[in-house]
Amino acid sequence: MAPNELATEFKKLAGQAETGQLLIEDTAAESCARWCDAYIADLQTLTFRTQRMVRADSFGDLQSSSELGKKFADLAEGGAGSGSYADAATQHIEILTAMADMYRKAGAAYRNCDEATQIAIKQQTNKLD
Repeated sequence: MAPNELATEFKKLAGQAETGQLLIEDTAAESCARWCDAYIADLQTLTFRTQRMVRADSFGDLQSSSELGKKFADLAEGGAGSGSYADAATQHIEILTAMADMYRKAGAAYRNCDEATQIAIKQQTNKLD
């Protein structure tokens, strides 16, 4: 599945969580969301470190040296769709952001369902008195 398809799928699951169709126990959901947040922070740090990691002019004055330097620089920090590390990390961050959102919404749906169930039980047990 392509990265943008994965992000779309997690957004769809988040929508299902908002409507109560997807429930994940709230502490487990928050734990997973925090894991996603930590992973996002790591990827952002690594992406920042790739900027200017390769200096194309450091390969020498020859034309072939400059071309080789540019290839390495493009592999590290090329733009969208380039297949570079920075591009791959950006796509992963998009997916992880959607995952964290989905976990948080599924956890909230679980809490809402649990609260509604507790209220319903209390209402029924009050009738027994």
